[in-house]
This record gives sequence, C-alpha cells and structure tokens, in this order.
Amino acid sequence: MPTLIPEVEKELLLRSDTSSGVWNLFMDGASNVKGSGLGIVLKPHTGSAIRQSIKTSRLTNNEAEYEAMIAGLELAKSLGAEVIEAKCNSLLVVNQVSKNFEVREDRMQWYLDKLQVTLHRFKEWTLDHVPKEQNSEADAFANLGSSFEEDNIV
Repeated sequence: MPTLIPEVEKELLLRSDTSSGVWNLFMDGASNVKGSGLGIVLKPHTGSAIRQSIKTSRLTNNEAEYEAMIAGLELAKSLGAEVIEAKCNSLLVVNQVSKNFEVREDRMQWYLDKLQVTLHRFKEWTLDHVPKEQNSEADAFANLGSSFEEDNIV
C-alpha cells in the first residue's frame, strides 16, 4: 500500500485536533484497459480536505470500489478519525455492506469481510449511496489513477 499522504501533512493534521467530530469520506474506484485507480476525498470536520489518487494493480471495477473504501477508511483511522460518514456511488458495495444484496463470489466476500473489520475500528460509521454527480471529485481522482499505463509510473 503506498503512503497516502506525506508525513509532514499527517503531523500537521494530527496536531490540529482533527479526531473529534464527524469526518466525511468520498471514494470511488475505476478500472479500464489501462489499469485501475482509486479516488479518495477525506474531509475532516475542520474542513480541509485530503485528496488522493492511487494507481493499483489491475482490478475489476467492483474490487476497485472496495479497495478505495478500505484505503480511505484506513487513511481516516490513521489520522485519528473516530466517527466517519462514508459516501459511495457503488450501489453494489453499499447494498452488500448493508446486507441488502447477497455476496455470491468468494473474492467479493473477502473484500466485504476486510471492509467490515475496518469499519468496526470506528466508534460510529455510516455508509450512504450517493449519485455519481455528488461523488465527482473522488471519481475524477479514481479515473486519474486508472489512466496511466504501468510503464508510465515513476
């Protein structure tokens, strides 16, 4: 897993008492012929957003959605978040987490199990489905991450 934010920024966030209050997490995953990417927009209650675009190994679109959520939650927890409101435009992921949809593939069950463990590290959490247009920033970062060929990464 790549380092999500430079240590200096992390230190500044930790010193500014960002742990109390509700953090908002917007995330999206993208997969195309060039590869896969994760987009994360994390907004502490202080209002200053942390934005990440992450290039990943080739994933299916659903796997990328789960990976983005797990990476975003891990980032929030590492910065001291205790209450998180996660927003995702993947109806499948939201409905699998809320147990409205049955998980039929072993790989998706593995992701769901990992996500559940991560979510339960928070004192409180919610996961809401949002339309793609309300998740456009995370979508843009996911598409950015998926738009580079493996050979183009420095």
